Amino acid sequence: MSYNYSYANGRRTRLVGPAQCTSNSNIFTPTSDQRHVLGLELDMNDGTGRMFRYCQNSSTAILAKALVNSSAALDAEAITSTNQGATYVHDAGEVTFNILLTTGNDWSDDDLIDGWLLVSDGGTAMGDMYMIKSNEWVTSDTVMKVTIADEGGLRNAITADEDIICFQSKYANTVVSATNPVSGMVGVSLANVPKSYYYWAQYRGYAPVLSDDADTVVVGDTVTLSDSVAGTIHINDAATDDVIVGNCVHSGAVNEPSIVDLMLP
Repeated sequence: MSYNYSYANGRRTRLVGPAQCTSNSNIFTPTSDQRHVLGLELDMNDGTGRMFRYCQNSSTAILAKALVNSSAALDAEAITSTNQGATYVHDAGEVTFNILLTTGNDWSDDDLIDGWLLVSDGGTAMGDMYMIKSNEWVTSDTVMKVTIADEGGLRNAITADEDIICFQSKYANTVVSATNPVSGMVGVSLANVPKSYYYWAQYRGYAPVLSDDADTVVVGDTVTLSDSVAGTIHINDAATDDVIVGNCVHSGAVNEPSIVDLMLP
């Protein structure tokens, strides 16, 4: 595990500028090592309204500068089991325990830090969801030991007929936003991000965002995620578009960056 922090003593969830931003962060320099908890917010606190979240690129491709990025598709990043069986029952209050998972997944030890464990079917525990503090394989890719971050441990016992789904943090394994989105947007990268590197994604305030190859966006208009070029924006078409990125404050030509006042959640 490359990054350690204490859940019991409370995780830092936000950096506020200028002092913390200057001493702890460089929004323009991705790093190979993890330096903050994923999803950490960075408030520039300089009157611009700029806000960032700490993310990790996927191992698939470089993230190009000034494109909108999203979480990985959840279906592709989840690992499941049909039921836990008698061997993997756990009492309420347990914090570290083994779970049975389907084979053929791609996870490594600690890939699920800051991710989630959901009891998706079964009895009393169905609907319980927990943040994962650490994970490691016990036997190949079928039995995994997890430690949850929630104080007090399991709220309800996990019985033999419970189904479990595990999935990563929404800020891990990010990708360029697809033209037909299958996950939520996390923000805009302000640098070219190498594979698996950590970076700051801007989600509020003025930011450069590439326009697609068809539209010249108009100052004052709401812009949305393009349905023709991944990660870019175009003019909002109320009839077909519903993925709002923000408002245009400076109009760039096609295939060039415009300045957008980002309004991502």
